[in-house]
Amino acid sequence: MELQHYEMESERLRFRRLRADDFSLVAPILQDAETMYAWEHGFSYEEVVDWIADMLRRYHEDGCGYLAGLDPETDELIALAGPLTERLDAETTAIGIGYIVRRDLWGQGYGVECARASLKFAFEKLDAPRALALIRPDNISSLHVAAACGMKPIGQLTKHYHGKDLPHVVCAIERDAFFAKPDEEPDQTNETEETTE
Repeated sequence: MELQHYEMESERLRFRRLRADDFSLVAPILQDAETMYAWEHGFSYEEVVDWIADMLRRYHEDGCGYLAGLDPETDELIALAGPLTERLDAETTAIGIGYIVRRDLWGQGYGVECARASLKFAFEKLDAPRALALIRPDNISSLHVAAACGMKPIGQLTKHYHGKDLPHVVCAIERDAFFAKPDEEPDQTNETEETTE
């Protein structure tokens, strides 16, 4: 039996790096247009292959990327999540987080769980002083997830994707705020609803 190395853990999930042969694992999420509404399309076969290759490149170059969030009892894929190097402009990068929850499991708190695990990894393993989430303005569920993690909107950014300009809300949290005790951070929100970005 293969020993599995997990990059990060949450209450219900264990996260491992993607492998080149993980197409059948991730395709049901990435090819589902409703799940991928923030990207405005489900991925084609070639786009899934390219996405996995991009994650392998990110692991090598950045030390982070989307990870496979698995149920430790069944090894079933629940979500794709992790810290990411985000390009803010031609000269500036920052550590962000991403999370894509399987559609049939929306509304069960997995988005917040994935986001918190990703933030913890960003601050503890990548030594990031601050982490961002770039979220489409109409992705209300994802904005709720960011708020539930203590992230606050700090600006806007436009991403160019598939020939389109896609506006994003930039949410952020500082490391000290993330690790602050609840009584030190009285305005933390309790929203726990789900996400796909």
